[in-house]
Parts: sequence; structure tokens; C-alpha cells
Amino acid sequence: MVAVALAALVALSNRPEEDATLAPATSSTPARVTKTAPPRGRETFVGSAACADCHRAQSDAYRSSHHARALVAPGAEGTAPFDESPFTSTFGGTTKFSSRGGAPVVTTPAPDGKSATYPVRYVAGVAPLQQLVVETERGKLQSLGVAWDTRPAADGGSHWFHVYGPKGVAPADSLFFTGSSQSWNHICADCHSTWVERRYDVASDSFDTRWAELAVGCEGCHGPGAEHVRTAKEGKPEPFSARLTRAEPWKPSATGSPTPRAQDEREVETCAPCHSRRLPLKEGFVASDAFLDSFEPDLLRPGRYHADGQVEGEVFEWGSFQQSRMHGAGVRCSDCHEPHSGKTLAQGNALCVRCHESSRFDTQQHSHHAGARAPQCVDCHMPKATFMQVHERRDHSIRIPRPDHSVAFGTPNACNGCHDGKPAAWAREALAKWNPASPARPHFVDALASDRQGSLEAPRRLRQLANDVAFPAIARATALERLGSYPSENTLRALRAALSSSDSLVVYGAVRGAALLPPPQRAQLLAPALQHEVRAVRVAAGKALAGAALTLLPASARAALERAFAEVQQSFAVSASRPETHVEQSAFELARGRLQEAEGALSRALRLDPCSLQAHLNLAELNRQRGHEAQSEREIRAALGCDERSAAAWHALGLWQVRAKQSRAALASLQKAVELSPTDPRFSYVLAVALAGGGDRSRAMRVLEAALKHRPNDASTLQALASYSREAGHSEREAELRKQLQQLQE
Repeated sequence: MVAVALAALVALSNRPEEDATLAPATSSTPARVTKTAPPRGRETFVGSAACADCHRAQSDAYRSSHHARALVAPGAEGTAPFDESPFTSTFGGTTKFSSRGGAPVVTTPAPDGKSATYPVRYVAGVAPLQQLVVETERGKLQSLGVAWDTRPAADGGSHWFHVYGPKGVAPADSLFFTGSSQSWNHICADCHSTWVERRYDVASDSFDTRWAELAVGCEGCHGPGAEHVRTAKEGKPEPFSARLTRAEPWKPSATGSPTPRAQDEREVETCAPCHSRRLPLKEGFVASDAFLDSFEPDLLRPGRYHADGQVEGEVFEWGSFQQSRMHGAGVRCSDCHEPHSGKTLAQGNALCVRCHESSRFDTQQHSHHAGARAPQCVDCHMPKATFMQVHERRDHSIRIPRPDHSVAFGTPNACNGCHDGKPAAWAREALAKWNPASPARPHFVDALASDRQGSLEAPRRLRQLANDVAFPAIARATALERLGSYPSENTLRALRAALSSSDSLVVYGAVRGAALLPPPQRAQLLAPALQHEVRAVRVAAGKALAGAALTLLPASARAALERAFAEVQQSFAVSASRPETHVEQSAFELARGRLQEAEGALSRALRLDPCSLQAHLNLAELNRQRGHEAQSEREIRAALGCDERSAAAWHALGLWQVRAKQSRAALASLQKAVELSPTDPRFSYVLAVALAGGGDRSRAMRVLEAALKHRPNDASTLQALASYSREAGHSEREAELRKQLQQLQE
């Protein structure tokens, strides 16, 4: 029985986790809405120079912007020098910057560790750093890890440095400049240029990338301009496809802050594609496209955001701004930033008091700080984080500091960002003394942190957050995504309600959550989402329904499912240069029962990255399903050869050994997985089942008790421990565990 139970878990344990030289161009759930697509194609773009005659002031402002210099040819004014200067790092060796025949080159260690010389095609960025874009092979443009610090020497700049720290990265590291993680064509190009087509060919592993304009031009924000220019010459100019208008002036209110106005998402969505952490769903987005029709955004996930939504990883601005009360009140990007120069409309606190009454907010009574070292508004409400060693960026969630959250959940706060020698409790008490009559504002951190901590209250709090329209859509979407981990009738009701929301981001989160439910429940919930108006929802629904039997769907939804599958495949094609894309595609094909297609996807992943752990493990599962156990073992051991500390690989080996009736070896492998990843309840659960099946129930219970300390709300762990407690005659412990299981369902 143990072998049968464990073998049934193999597919789950082996499924992947959910996270050319560029050449300039020559000339219920809402039903899916059919729209007239804006004209696209490089021939519909005219370039920023065509705008200057009629839009002189805007053009002059634009020419000084970072957008205008997002990507330039090396040697342009203000770009990094190529004067034979070297840079040496511990792991990355020596990189030298020089010229050959008047063209800039870098000589640096190649993947084999030997020095090679690469031509520098472009310089990306303006300040405080510039990265070099080098050409390697087959049209591949790569971001060099050694960058130029553009700050003055007096401020610590004017030198070469490594964006991953002074030790650099070794050729075998996944972040080495020739790897897929540094692919300029795929990752960087569409935000540093205008209307990019990656044009990746899987068969030859090559790029023939094209764009409409080298840097981020006027049409990057306003859409293709050919028709506008043509009709303007005739005296009757047609507007651009992205019609952006100035916001109405703010109206004062008794609070000293402006009266809220309706949010115009068109402007925010124009900025979102390049100021967000996201995955592309199709090629060649234009400014008039809905953000979620072109991209799949990151939600507030660990590693990207802290539980309270503060920036943790490199996520840029959109996800933060979506959380802010400013966004909820109708603030747009252009309320703070001049849209053509990109500069803020005023400096320091003068920017904030353009809208907030200075006599109430730009005072010592408000900040409780005085003197030359007193913080500015942004220091308390938009704390900064440093990325790429020197690039300071401010958190655009524009929040009130909450040291009480730091005490309860371990999140950062602006107060201790400056007073780093003081505990968070000190900052909490100081704020309480300053504002004794102000109740703490409700926050979504209670739900998201509860889930991350494995609290028994997590499902209830996530449902409350998901159902409360007073909270930001991105927080509600995150709650809905996580709710799928807690299947119950209450979860089903919350997801069903969210799937009928008018907010596409909320629907997207609900689809992601429903994808974690058993296939019959998914089919019932997600059939309408296949015809949603935005592609991100349709693609997520298509992926979720890959394993659903067609008989579970109404006949009217089957054609929509096939269309969604086509869009899923299109999304894979956009990111086909990345090995993890093929790993995900293999799971999608495997769920559909298309074993040959799944194997082909895994072969492509391993061709791009011979040490893709998940590709090896997925291929092992594919061979298991085919009954090829020897090949399955070979792939698992190949994964361990790539990373002997991979808990997932040891877990897979243990499952294979169970099937091979190597009981003692299986227990050792499963134990190794738990030791390497003690916080993952799946590994502990399977080890416990194996121990109990072998007659060692006492040790199995100890393993499960240890797992509950890391994740108290894991239903499988609670259920197994309750059963073993009953068998052992521990009725009080069993009753306690049953009560906790019931609490998860409430």
C-alpha cells in the first residue's frame, strides 16, 4: 500500500513550480470582447523625429529624458569609456574594455573560462549606471555583468563595477552574462526600444530581433504614428491609438489632501509594461493594448514583495503603485512626473505639497523631525532600496510607516530604515505616542503574512481580503491565488464570486487560485473564464484546464478551450529562448496526455540548459508514465549530478526507489529531501507515509509534528498525523488535530 500511495504522488512531486543583432526597422465572467485591433507592424511607426515639427516643446523635453537614451550606440556622448581599462572580480576574472578598428569591444572570460573578445553593440541606461550589450553568437545580445558607474568620482562613481557585487559571477553561474537570464533580446529589449519583435528561432537557437525605433520613442507611449502624421499633413489629424489626456486639477478637501477622482487606467497601463515585473504573452505590444492583454504580471509573492507589499526584489513600480492609496484616489503617473522628460514636477517636499496642504504636512508637527537631517516626505512614505549595487529606487506604494507590522510579521519599516540601531518595538511605541488617537488602519498584511506563516487563520483571512473591495486589486488577486491551496466549500464560493468581478486583475488571481483545485472543480469554475476579454485570464484558464476531461466542460466551452490552448502555445513561443518555458510547456503537454510533445519540450529545455533540474525531473516522470523505469532513474541521477543539494531530486529518487522496492534506500533519500528542505510539507508527508508503511509509526509521527512547526495549516500533514494518532491511541492529540482541520474549512 505504501508503494501505491507514494507512486501516486510522483506526478505531483515532479510537476514544475509555478513562478541576431537587433536591427532597426525598415519602413459571470465578462464575455470576451471583440475589439478592432490597432494597426501594428513596423511600417505603421514613423519615429520620434517625425513628431518634432508639430510638438516642439514635448520633443525638446523628450530629448533630455532617459527614455530617449534607453538604448544608444557606444561612443555616444556621456557613454562609458573604452580606454583599455580593466576590471577584475574574484569569480568573473578580468574584463578589459578597448577598441578594435575604432569599434568598442570587451575581452572577458567566456563560458569555458578562457578569454574571448565580443563586440559591444549598444549601451543601455543613462544614470546611475550603464550596461553594455554585447553580441555573442547567432544574433544573441547579452547584458554584460560589468557596468559603468556614471556618478561623479566625488560620489563614488566613474568606474567599472559588477552589478552582482565585487566578487562577480563565475562562468558556471546561471547569472553569467552569456546565459538565458542575461538575454537582452528576450528580457530587456522591449522596454529599452520601441515595438520590439524578438524573432527567436527554436530550431537554430538564434535571434533576428527587430524594432521600430532604437530607444523608447514617442510611439512607445502614444502608439504607431503613421496615420496621425498622414492625416496631420492633410490638416485633419487623427489621434494616436493611445489617447492620453492631462488630468483635471486636484480639488482641495477638508483633510488637507485632494478630493479623490476617478482613476484613468489608460495612463497607468501605458507605463505598466516597462515599469512592472511581468511575463510577455504575445509579441509586439503597442501602447493602446490593455496591460493584461499583453502581459502576465507578478502578484505579491515571496521574494518579490514582503507580506505587506513592500518591495523585496526587483519589481519596479507598477505592482507597488497598485497597492497605494494614491492610485485608489485617482493619482496618475503624470501627477508627479512630467511625461516627456520623465522628471518629477518639483524637487523634494515641493512635489508633495503640490497636492497636499503644506501647512499641515510639510511641518515638524507632522514629521516629528527637525533640523538639517530631517527626512523628506519620500524618506518616510517612499523608502528606497538599492538594486544593481548603485541604483536607488523608491517604493511606489506610498505608505504610512508601520513598525507594528514589523513587530508582528517581520516586515521592514521606514523608521528603522534610518534608526537601524533601534528595535521595531521602539519605533512602534514612538508612533503610538505621536498619534494616540489614531486607530491602526486595516491592512492586507494580516492575510498574506498569515498565509506565509502557515497560520490556521490563513484561509479565513484570505477570503476576507479577497471579498473586501476596499483593498487594492493586486492584494485581493494575491489572496485569491493563495486560496487555492486551501480547498473547501468556502474557498469555492470565494473563487466563484471573484471570477465574476469586473476587475480583470482580480479575475486573474481567482483563475490562478482555481488552478490548484481538483480538475472537476476547476472545469466548473473556469469554463466562463476561457472567453474573458483579457489574454492573461484566458491563458491562465487554458493552463489550468489542460488536464480537465472535455466531458467536464459544456459543449459551448470546448471551442473556447481550444482557442485558449492556442494562446497558451503562443505565450510559450514568445519566451521560447528560456529553458524554464519549455519545462512549463512540458507539464502543460503532459497534463493533456501529449507525451511526445512533452518529451520534445523537455529536450529543448535540456538543449538550452543541460543542468535544468526540473527538466530532468519532468523527463523522469514522463519515463515513469511510459513504464521506462531505468530511464527515469537516469534522469533523476542526472539532476542530482547537477545539484546534489536539490531536495526535489532526492525526493524523486526516493519515490523511484519505492517503486523499485529498495525500501531502505528510499527512506534514506526521502529523509535527505526533508533535511535539505524542512519547510516543504510535501517532503515530510511522503517520508512519514513511507515510515508508517514500514511499521515505524512513532518516527512517522515525529516527522509530521516537526513539519507542523514549519507549516501548521498543511491539511495533508494534519490529516495523516490525526490518523496515526488515532491508531496509536492518542485520542486527545487526534481530537486537537481534527479541530484544527475543521478550522481550516470554516
